[in-house]
Amino acid sequence: MMKTLRFKPLLWVLMSLMVFGLTACSDDDDDTTPTGVTYPAGSLISAKATTVPTTDATVDALWADVEGISMTTTVAPYDFVVDDHDIWWDDYEGMTIDFSMKSVYTDDDIYFLCTWSDDEDSKTRQAWYYNSNEGNVEDDNGDIIPAKWLQMGKKYPDEFGNPPAYEDKITFFWDITMDNFENTGCATLCHGRYMATNGADQRADIWHWKRDRTGPVFQIDDKWLNDDENGRHGDEGTGAYSSNTHDLVTTSHGTISAPYYWIPGATDYHWITQADIDAGVAKEIVDMNVDGDWVDEDGTVLLKAEFGFTSNKVIPSLMGIKPGTGSRGDISAWHNWANGTWTLKIKRARDTGADDDVQFVTAGVPYLFSVGIMNSAAIAHATPGGYAGTAYQLILSE
Repeated sequence: MMKTLRFKPLLWVLMSLMVFGLTACSDDDDDTTPTGVTYPAGSLISAKATTVPTTDATVDALWADVEGISMTTTVAPYDFVVDDHDIWWDDYEGMTIDFSMKSVYTDDDIYFLCTWSDDEDSKTRQAWYYNSNEGNVEDDNGDIIPAKWLQMGKKYPDEFGNPPAYEDKITFFWDITMDNFENTGCATLCHGRYMATNGADQRADIWHWKRDRTGPVFQIDDKWLNDDENGRHGDEGTGAYSSNTHDLVTTSHGTISAPYYWIPGATDYHWITQADIDAGVAKEIVDMNVDGDWVDEDGTVLLKAEFGFTSNKVIPSLMGIKPGTGSRGDISAWHNWANGTWTLKIKRARDTGADDDVQFVTAGVPYLFSVGIMNSAAIAHATPGGYAGTAYQLILSE
């Protein structure tokens, strides 16, 4: 599979003029490197680094001299109703998020420094809690919904009306062999309920940073996209996380859904690591007593009254967090949230040798990408250009 985009020099310059709506440029409209090479305005120019960035979320001094790009992303209005719910959850529509991005590269690696606006570091993702239903919420038939253990909603409020709870995320879509990506960016991949390309010979590289699932191990979830329904696939290797959910058979209650593990005494925790499990810090939930309380392997009773929706003792939906392996785990990412801003520093080899990755092997040619930002949302994402979409060019300076 081809590792770089398929544009000849004259063709990609003409394409750039169409993508960004540019007219003939004066010197003031161009991005120019110190060596005098001129690139189309609006491009993200990756500068050759003389100092290697630190492998943490620190904005080290070298970034001050690097030009970047900035944009305002928007959650587009979109109506696709499933089970009487708008799957993008209406409250997100119209949300705007300011985003900026810089890049440098070395002989072996490429780095990105990204920042975006966000009022809160969102980590509560579909946590398990107990709803006592003291408000006597009714279902569609007018019957009182029984009190129960359940997970917080993913896309829309749960059956008791409590709002969904999800982690912060950001996704980068990179063109490998896409049609029309240069005109609409990731909008060409959006099919309402799912993401997919538009032909069997088309492929995109997806970098998906997830606050709870990959953030704890300082990685990005590396995936690729084809034309299957919901065409996202993990790269070769293993992912960084598993779902903390299983079916558990009890004598008094039959088969019930429950978390695998919890950590006794822990509060405000949002994932359970594989190290927690291996060390015996996390305890397996094995039963439910006659009062409806879960019981763990040591006989400890999880008193349901202590696990309400607003409690700091809710149980994470994620377990087994550990570094991803192989191509799926080949992107490092260090994050920090402070004063209403996310900072994310990314590092990847310029050439991974994997056909499900975009390869940054050639200076001076465009690598097309787009961005989607999710503010405590499973699906609703803010994109440049909203629903219309926008593609941006990354160019390694020569």
